[in-house]
Amino acid sequence: MNAVPHAINLLKKLVGPAVGFLLLALLLPSSHPGQAQEASGKYFPQTGHYLDQPFQSVFEATGGLQIWGPPITEAFEDTGLLVQYFRRARMECPMEPGEQCQVRLAPLGELLGYRTPRTAPAPTSLIRDGLCEYYDETGHNVCFSFLSFYVDHGGSERLGPPMTELTVEPGMITQYFRRARIEWDFDAPSGALIKLGALGEQHFRAVGLDPVLLSPVESENIVETAADATTVGDYVRVKDTGGLGLRLRSGPGRGYEAIEMLEDGTVLRIIGGPEVADGFTWWYLDHHGSLGWCADDWLERIEPAASP
Repeated sequence: MNAVPHAINLLKKLVGPAVGFLLLALLLPSSHPGQAQEASGKYFPQTGHYLDQPFQSVFEATGGLQIWGPPITEAFEDTGLLVQYFRRARMECPMEPGEQCQVRLAPLGELLGYRTPRTAPAPTSLIRDGLCEYYDETGHNVCFSFLSFYVDHGGSERLGPPMTELTVEPGMITQYFRRARIEWDFDAPSGALIKLGALGEQHFRAVGLDPVLLSPVESENIVETAADATTVGDYVRVKDTGGLGLRLRSGPGRGYEAIEMLEDGTVLRIIGGPEVADGFTWWYLDHHGSLGWCADDWLERIEPAASP
């Protein structure tokens, strides 16, 4: 049986004829990864992928690029689900004929097996003072700065209940939740010590999906580009390091040595990249002849007129 007509009929029943053909174009594998294509959604040059409906609305309503990171695949079909991976999440919706596609965040923390035995509630004084909260569903506490970040970013409803207590890992403290991992990164600037970990990238690798799905898609017909997207040739400025500065590294990753520390407000020109490593997008930068890599979480694009 030819899979293409079958997929067209399924998608037409699911989301309507027009959207069905659009989604099918995203689902069909390209015989030439990176080949130019047309799309109607946002394009993220950090990773070279589009974001379109039905995932775009949910992505933007739940924190967008700042929370989930850019898409690292196009949308594709995976065992009856329409799926798209982001750096820190996987969004999916069941492809049920005749029913509206209901997007959900996959429980990546649970699927990756991060669950430890139940533990006792934190001391009553900490819970009474709002410094800790105990989640009886899974038997774990969320405390202090982790609790503030968790509540501010949707709490149990969005990230799911905690699956572990705080855990010390190399270079960071982590806590796993049903749909996310919160990290306290010892190496990050003070204004961004706590963030969501790259569970989307981790799960993609763990389940052995075809790495071709990660291949960037080039486009000459971008309808809309992510507002804060950067690309080679742009000028960027260091921001939000809390006065600690940003490390210019010899390679794209936290394991590479620091060449120098860049103060907030330092302006650099992007000459290469992006590369994805350690949960960040890294750009190759020129700082008055000093060449190195920085994570884009602490860079903001500026107009050429504001550059040196």
